[in-house]
Amino acid sequence: MARREQASPPYRAVNAGRMMEDVEALARWVRLSGTEEELEAFKYTRRRLLAAGCRTRLILHDAYVSLPGAASLAVVNSAGSADVPCITHSFAASTGSNGVEARAVYAGKAQPDGMAAPADRNILILEGLASPAQVRAWQASGAAGLVFLNHDPYVHEMIVSTIWGSPPPEALEYLPRIPVVSVAGRDAARVREAVKANDARLRITASVDTGWRKTPILLGDLPGAADDTFVLFAGHLDSWHRGAMDNGTANATMLEVARLMRPVRRRRGIRFAFWSGHSHGRYSGSTWYADHFWDEMNARCVAHVNVDSVGGRGAVINRHGYAMPETRGVIDTVVRALGGGKFEGARVGRMGDQSFLGIGVPSLLMDISEQRGDSPDASGDFSAFSGGRTGGLGWWWHTTEDLPDKIDPLLLERDCKIYLGIIHALATAPVLPLDYHATARDWLTRLRALRRGAGRRGVDLAPTIAEAARLVKATEALGRHARRLGAASDRRAVREVNAALMALGRLLIPVDYTASGRFGHDVAVTPSGVPLLAAVDALAAAPQGGTRTDDARHLAVRAVRDLNAIRFALAQAADRAETATREARARK
Repeated sequence: MARREQASPPYRAVNAGRMMEDVEALARWVRLSGTEEELEAFKYTRRRLLAAGCRTRLILHDAYVSLPGAASLAVVNSAGSADVPCITHSFAASTGSNGVEARAVYAGKAQPDGMAAPADRNILILEGLASPAQVRAWQASGAAGLVFLNHDPYVHEMIVSTIWGSPPPEALEYLPRIPVVSVAGRDAARVREAVKANDARLRITASVDTGWRKTPILLGDLPGAADDTFVLFAGHLDSWHRGAMDNGTANATMLEVARLMRPVRRRRGIRFAFWSGHSHGRYSGSTWYADHFWDEMNARCVAHVNVDSVGGRGAVINRHGYAMPETRGVIDTVVRALGGGKFEGARVGRMGDQSFLGIGVPSLLMDISEQRGDSPDASGDFSAFSGGRTGGLGWWWHTTEDLPDKIDPLLLERDCKIYLGIIHALATAPVLPLDYHATARDWLTRLRALRRGAGRRGVDLAPTIAEAARLVKATEALGRHARRLGAASDRRAVREVNAALMALGRLLIPVDYTASGRFGHDVAVTPSGVPLLAAVDALAAAPQGGTRTDDARHLAVRAVRDLNAIRFALAQAADRAETATREARARK
């Protein structure tokens, strides 16, 4: 089929009926990572990619995944013993047939350091979704087991390991060693009331199948015409239960974008990646790909667009989806063009297959639609977690009820158009629509805000601030040059600007979003800010007056080292931007 120039995305060609057919087809299978049913879903998806004109590869690789089995919870008190329905979670510990029995302690929403009653050798009752950070903290405090109480009527499947991807030897000690179960709705209320009387004991019995399995990755490529770079458009294919929304709608969106982008003349390619191990391996598939395709991702990938759980009934556009300063503009442009108003964006966190931050690949989104906090389809657990700001992805998320009847075809079409517009912009624009001037301004603002507080503790931010200020000027000049380039511009000039933009990402993103750097993977716990500024933040927040404590001295050691890494990256980025602008002026 001949490819054509297309200045705007083919929005009118989005076919919700075709997408719903794919959703219903995928929902035939329970797609647990590494199972035969999941592999059948991958084979179906490969056939659909081939029909869309993609070159495909199906890769099987080793992954450390965890499939929850049977679980039971018994409440034992003076009135007798009562069994309560529950589920266990990926990477929780198995108990054996005898289970684990201990005194029940209601902790509610408390943290280990805020508990009046000791956690040691007790089973703790916690409110909300099973959280890997909570499991790690309570395990360290000596808890014998954990019971999470969900507010929604159906219990939510979760993964409770903080390890990102398959664990290397040094991470094995961080795997959960205690049983963890969750109870929902009325059953949760029964447990809550029983343990508040302070005379109850709990017995947890759980079986979890954790180990190495062969899991698939499916890649589909539409090549570009101008160079060999590509946009990575990715989402997981594994699921909890039937997973019609999570992640069947996202997979259908990817297939529809492939179909619609095939006849469009693309300056750069699009790689469609379908992962396993998202739900049961803590992103083991995308992590394996990042590790084993590191060189290719570093050299060729211009951006990572993540798609998850779109088209849920009643869902509204999520104006605070994941975005970086450099990628926020392209999302905002598309959302506004489709009548969705302003896109605010939120800092990219540690979830949703964000496995490429260390490499320095710009990232966009995880989900683009969610429930309002007051929606009848909102998740009570998400509403409680967010203070009512969002109702999450629906009460059916990660439950047996995630079925095709929870999907609104019109909203699926709306969400697909947003992703189509973003992919179209990234694949067809002569100059990559990445705004590193916005990134530089963010760095300068955050560093200036910390200068005075950290300075009181002997940590001088002035040299790092100076490099950030230089980067602001350098990226402003590079941005002006980039905006003058268009489709008719000299190919060499366009290619060199794009190479400079990619280089800026490789330098700045790792120090902005990771502590492990370019070749590691941070734990699956979202930090409160820039990981490499954590020590500086702590110093700046320390109260004034008094002598410097040993804790502050230790923090200062860490802060100086991390600031060296940041300052070096900012300086290299400024050098790269200045060189690109200087060479462009010299050719005039």
